[in-house]
Amino acid sequence: MDRTRNYLLIFAGNLVAAYYIFEEGTFAKPLMFATFMLLLIMTIDYMKSRNKYTLE
Repeated sequence: MDRTRNYLLIFAGNLVAAYYIFEEGTFAKPLMFATFMLLLIMTIDYMKSRNKYTLE
């Protein structure tokens, strides 16, 4: 549940930031940007949590 809340906050922050960056007045481009950023962050988190072993 903690990860879900963090992902939701990240998505909302990216959406607001992208809405101010893309000055077209449309909602599609910021939504697409925020979704792709969320997928990138989720993929990186998954890859980092998968490699928890050491070489010892």
